[in-house]
Amino acid sequence: MNRLEERYRHLLRLLPADYRRQWEEDMVAAFLESMDTDDADTNAYVADHGRPRLSEVASVLALTARLRLGGTNAPPRAYAWGQAVRLATLMATLTHAVMATAGVVVAAWLSGNIASLPAPPPEWTPVAPGNLWRTAWDLADYAWLPAYVALVLGHRRVAQALALLAILPPAVTHAVQQASGETPPAASPWVTLLLDAVLVLAMAAFHHDADPVPRRRWLYALPVGILLVPVPLFAVQATGQALRLLDWPGLSCALVSAAIAVHLASRRPDRAARTLPWSLALTLLAAATLALRTATLPDYSHQAQQTPLLTIAVVEAAGVLAVGAPLAVLAIRALRRLPAVPAEPPSSTTPTR
Repeated sequence: MNRLEERYRHLLRLLPADYRRQWEEDMVAAFLESMDTDDADTNAYVADHGRPRLSEVASVLALTARLRLGGTNAPPRAYAWGQAVRLATLMATLTHAVMATAGVVVAAWLSGNIASLPAPPPEWTPVAPGNLWRTAWDLADYAWLPAYVALVLGHRRVAQALALLAILPPAVTHAVQQASGETPPAASPWVTLLLDAVLVLAMAAFHHDADPVPRRRWLYALPVGILLVPVPLFAVQATGQALRLLDWPGLSCALVSAAIAVHLASRRPDRAARTLPWSLALTLLAAATLALRTATLPDYSHQAQQTPLLTIAVVEAAGVLAVGAPLAVLAIRALRRLPAVPAEPPSSTTPTR
């Protein structure tokens, strides 16, 4: 076995074991044949120093997502994980879309374009608008709204492109501000951007073998989410100071904890298999939220309200852990009870997108 074949077989370890046992040799043979040239010296060099092309790596990754995050005809465990990742992705993207929509309304109110609402407090006065490029740069975060709609309607690649459009400008802004010393080094923005990048990758679970998203239900969830989250928060923050200590990680902890509490309260043992995808999805969200809340704790060391902020953050993390840990145990037990049926391979013996 040469180095090229060794590297390709190492890449194939991402695939499920049952699939590899049946198709690995055919895939390796097809790959080595595609790398063969008519020049003996070139073949010898590629055998020792070559690596799988990026297109081949992307194909194997896509096939891995397709098999491990299964669709309708997948084994029970792969289907449960696939549904869980899709549900978690939808919920996370919905949250971004809800907050982006609320941001549009708040921006219009601060600009005085909503005459039916009272004037904003003086401390809420918006920053003077800059040039057209700066305005477009700041509005990039609102791309989460069309990204969510595209994902629900089945346009996964469009949703990924729009989500990247929402992620890249903040990443560049934070990098420039921290490099120039305009803002102190902080983990919060980078952890948030990392989780958003994972969210974009998780959209790959919406492959062509997956069940279609119930469009009406998830489209209705957008206005319902706006009424349940941003509207009450906005009303309270506009009249008092208490909730201004609730930052984005804290709000995420509160939302995830509430969702898990409702799920646990309505969970029935005789329907554990049917609710397993939701249990796994909420467990994934709890893990991501807990990681975000924990990673951002050091940022409070330079804040004037360090003690109350740290206390609130610890309480928020404890709340997520208190409801998330029992849910994770129940979900893992239900997952282990599912039969591990081998997946039926796709008709092609080579990885496809």
